[in-house]
Amino acid sequence: MITMKNVSTMQWYIVRAQSNREKSVAERIVKDSERGDLIGKIGQVIVPTEKSFHLKNGKKVQREKVMFPGYIFVETNAVGELKYYLKAVNGATGFLTNRGGDIQSLTQGEVDRMLGIQKQKEEVAEQFDHFISGESVKVLEGPFTGFTGTVESIKDQKVKVEVMIFGRKNLVELSALQIEKHND
Repeated sequence: MITMKNVSTMQWYIVRAQSNREKSVAERIVKDSERGDLIGKIGQVIVPTEKSFHLKNGKKVQREKVMFPGYIFVETNAVGELKYYLKAVNGATGFLTNRGGDIQSLTQGEVDRMLGIQKQKEEVAEQFDHFISGESVKVLEGPFTGFTGTVESIKDQKVKVEVMIFGRKNLVELSALQIEKHND
């Protein structure tokens, strides 16, 4: 997440960007707001992302995924100047507008929801960053203590683990606190 803070009576707007270029456009806006044409006119610039992990060649790899592809959230008090500035930024396509072509700011509820979702995704990623699908784990507590299994999925703070019981594979839903990595 790219952010820059400046306290004032600014409002939030959505800037459209080409897919997969959100971060570079946001970095350019931040850089120019620190030393350039936009000094003092930009508050925060946010590209909400979530972290995910997957196995690649037997190793765990972290990947950041943009939560709202093609959109950057910008807090500003100079919409007119920013509108013309964005025309010169590669990858930016302008502000998100209503059907009449008017640029509208986000409501405080929409901003709070977007920032809340971003914070929640970061907290969940920290809690579950050490388990990924296909990884071998050992059950630490509960009726299956001592069993080893393979992580099948992680959802809503629950981990589904495939465990061998009497020679048959069974899915068991556990909390992340009930399992640990198992080194084969």
